[in-house]
Amino acid sequence: MNAFLFSSKTLAYVAVAVLSLAASSCARVTLAWADLKPDGDTAAPPVLESFSGDSAVNEAAVWRDSRTPLLRDAFERHVHGVMPDASSTQVLEKRVLDDAAFGNRGRLEEWTLSATAVFNDVAVETRETMDRGGFLVQVVTPINTPGPAPVILMETFCPSWDVIPHAAVSRPDDANSMSGGVFGAVATYVFGRYICTPPIEEILDRGYAIASIYPGAVIADNRGRGMAELRRLSAGHADDETRWGAVAAWGWLFSRVVDAIEKDERFDEDGFVVWGHSRYGKAALVAAAFDPRIDGVISHQSGTGGASLNRNKPGESVRSMTQTYPHWFSRAYAAAAGEEHTMPVDQHQLLALIAPRPVLLGNARRDVWSDPNGAFRAAMGADAAYELLGSQGLEQDRLNVWRPDADLAFWIRAGTHGVVKEDWPAFLEFLDAHFKTGAASPALVGG
Repeated sequence: MNAFLFSSKTLAYVAVAVLSLAASSCARVTLAWADLKPDGDTAAPPVLESFSGDSAVNEAAVWRDSRTPLLRDAFERHVHGVMPDASSTQVLEKRVLDDAAFGNRGRLEEWTLSATAVFNDVAVETRETMDRGGFLVQVVTPINTPGPAPVILMETFCPSWDVIPHAAVSRPDDANSMSGGVFGAVATYVFGRYICTPPIEEILDRGYAIASIYPGAVIADNRGRGMAELRRLSAGHADDETRWGAVAAWGWLFSRVVDAIEKDERFDEDGFVVWGHSRYGKAALVAAAFDPRIDGVISHQSGTGGASLNRNKPGESVRSMTQTYPHWFSRAYAAAAGEEHTMPVDQHQLLALIAPRPVLLGNARRDVWSDPNGAFRAAMGADAAYELLGSQGLEQDRLNVWRPDADLAFWIRAGTHGVVKEDWPAFLEFLDAHFKTGAASPALVGG
């Protein structure tokens, strides 16, 4: 689902556009239901077996020192494209917008960051946005609970003033809200109550901070403008086949926000959690797989190229996705379409790169286009890496058993693609189980 800045001239077309998005490969409407029991005949290849010429792994140190670099390199060469050799982030400005925002629950700030990507000694900065000299991050910290606070780093489809609905948040003069009026009514009907704005007051009441970025302001979710910016930022990388895609770059942006907030004592250095839905759920997984500073992931309905296996899958195929969104991944990934079973890596290995850090994979029963069953089979495949590293990993044998205390947690609800009223209570339950000091183990729920 692409998010653009809507002026008054475009609002007449908004409702039609949103309805068309519901039938796109972002959220293909389906009457089918995901199978709640995984098929053993379509399991992922064993994650600890030999890979790329090395031997099978049976020790945690070997996994960390030898297997992890091999897997990261393989995902760069075959899926996401090559990541920067080095990166840096500069905090250009911090502005306090409101000391008592959201019912006197949080302190609202707006930070301006500039990030640099280095490929083969060629350093390129992100472009300026909104005449600020860099890109904006809205930071909301709880003021009624003791710190330091865990932080939910969010990337969303909607511009900043919809995600953090406060009059002081920067916006262009001709900008309109995506969460109000006809557009908002249609968008929330199709994609759920929280597609733009999370339950900020409840998040603050639970003791979590928020750092929100609109990734489309840095790397446009557009095959023309997005690809041009990806090429500009990776000017030192000559190979178009392995040039990074937008999903990798959006994941890189998560890490640039970590660069900025990790220096702030108000935030728990062991509580950096990346959150994303759909394509930004893919980016959240990439961020954690390549950045060990990220302590947890909530990846909601990430689908193909995210948590769901490439091989033996219903719903969206690699070919369909890369044809519709050629800027998301490397050309090498698109070239593998139809031959996914021959690829040296699959998505269970991406999940395994995050082990033993907690990951929540969110899904919906009728979102077969995102392939919940394939995501569950990927979690099953990654489980051995979690156990090798001392975690209990996945603690369920069916999709509809909710274990928020598991390090590999799988959530599935009724309905289709979107962020609905049932989702955030589950996300917060998962966060409480893993990032609240002294939190009791939550009750288990079966289905």
